[in-house]
Amino acid sequence: MLKEKAERLKETITLLKKLPEVGIARESYAYSQVQELMTEWINGGGYKKEVIDFESHVGTLTLPVIEGQVSSLDLKVKVKIKK
Repeated sequence: MLKEKAERLKETITLLKKLPEVGIARESYAYSQVQELMTEWINGGGYKKEVIDFESHVGTLTLPVIEGQVSSLDLKVKVKIKK
């Protein structure tokens, strides 16, 4: 069974609220990328797995379409290599 629009919207609101809590500014380009991808997903978009480059992190956004699977954004800190 596919996710309902209401379920997608609820997950989007939850995820977008958490981004500033982990240091991702609402005004940042990466935040707007996540917001655009999730808006498309809310409006009936298909499964998506997207890598997003944040200033200090790399994030993998997963947007499932099957009911019971939860959307997620896994952030990994970029490692700076000293020369």
